[in-house]
Parts: sequence; structure tokens; C-alpha cells
Amino acid sequence: MSTVRIAFKRFWQSETGPKTVHFWAPTLKWGLVVAGLSDARRPVEKVSGAQNLSLLATAAIWTRWSFVITPKNNLLAAVNAFLAMTAGFHLLRIADYRIRSEDSIGEMCKYVINGTSEKTIKSSTN
Repeated sequence: MSTVRIAFKRFWQSETGPKTVHFWAPTLKWGLVVAGLSDARRPVEKVSGAQNLSLLATAAIWTRWSFVITPKNNLLAAVNAFLAMTAGFHLLRIADYRIRSEDSIGEMCKYVINGTSEKTIKSSTN
């Protein structure tokens, strides 16, 4: 047998191969990474801080978990690591934008968590 055929057979019969959810769940999760990358073109004020904060937290947890579970799932670790980086990038964009808008650190954190800040609410009611 050729080495390619042997490698494909080993992949096909693997505990994390395409016959299992261990393969398809992380494969489909790459859609979240692609969506996050496409959000890089969106204006920063349209990017959700709470959503990216939750994506960062769950991605970090699942990256760690994918090395603890049996069978170890490197595909799951990779997609979650990239998802964490994408969400972290957006959180840094939001933080940079809010600090350049002369928000305090506290106002910036409230904005990330709640989507609005005291300053935004006050200026929109006047």
C-alpha cells in the first residue's frame, strides 16, 4: 500500500476521524472563526464586546479541555485557539476605540459587558 493510502486509512479509522462528532463539531466551528475574521471589516462600534468576551472565555476553556479529554482532539484545540485569538483581537479593537474616545477603563469595561456606557447613554438622551 502507498503511504498516502495508509495515512488516509489511519485518519478514517481514527478515534477523532470523520466518522465521529470529534471531527465534525470542530470542523463546522471554523465557521465562527471565519465570521470573526470577516468582522474585522466592520466598524468597531458595530462589534459586540459581550459576544466576543463570551467567545474568548469559551474558546479558552475548550482549548484547554481538548487536551484533557480522551481522545485528545487537536482539531478542537486548533479551532478554539483561533477563535480565542479572533475574539481577543476584537476586544482589543473595542478597548482601543473606547480609550481613544476618552473613556475611562471602567467605562470601557462597562461598554464591553453591557454594550453601552454611562457616557453613551447620557449623550444620547440630550
